[in-house]
Amino acid sequence: MTADFVQRFANGVQCLRPVAAWVSVAMDATMLQLIQIAESMERYGLCTLADLRAFAGAHRFHGKRRCLRALAIARPGSASVKETELRVRLELRGLPAFAINYVVAGSAYDSRMEQSVDLAIAQYRVGLEYQGDQHRSDYRQYRRDREKLSAMAALGWSVFEVTQEDLNSAEALDRLAMRVACVIARQDGAEPRVARLTYARIADPRHAA
Repeated sequence: MTADFVQRFANGVQCLRPVAAWVSVAMDATMLQLIQIAESMERYGLCTLADLRAFAGAHRFHGKRRCLRALAIARPGSASVKETELRVRLELRGLPAFAINYVVAGSAYDSRMEQSVDLAIAQYRVGLEYQGDQHRSDYRQYRRDREKLSAMAALGWSVFEVTQEDLNSAEALDRLAMRVACVIARQDGAEPRVARLTYARIADPRHAA
């Protein structure tokens, strides 16, 4: 194994470099998992998506095509693997590409800090918030969430809350995708619909456009 794949520590321990570890699971992980791992590695400072692209482009290995496709979908800035899953699974249902951690201008209130939504299609003022268990068990967090949603609604935004139960159900995700599509349809006059796209399709740069 070449030095490109291995990192050595001062105590003599050797292990795969993060970029090499990622490509090593190319044939075992699902496409969604490859995307989630790539985004997580950047989030925790192990490597950047640019590092992964450079490494995958420079070496031959089994699963190279899958890695390059995953990297075409992966985006910086995701706050959690659940947010990554939500974004990808909705784009597979034909929704436009989402902005990540989108700051909504004019949404500041008592804290004087403008609010952000986990995922947004800004031109249609539609957003998504993934709510983990702490959003229900922590009263102060719950209050902040309610204030945020009120601020968004006052500015004409439709913000949908999503939980793990929604991610566990293909039918629930279909319903969510249709609700978002209906918000978009009210503004552009198109017929709301839920599609079934492939990873290859959403990896195409034309999808975002």
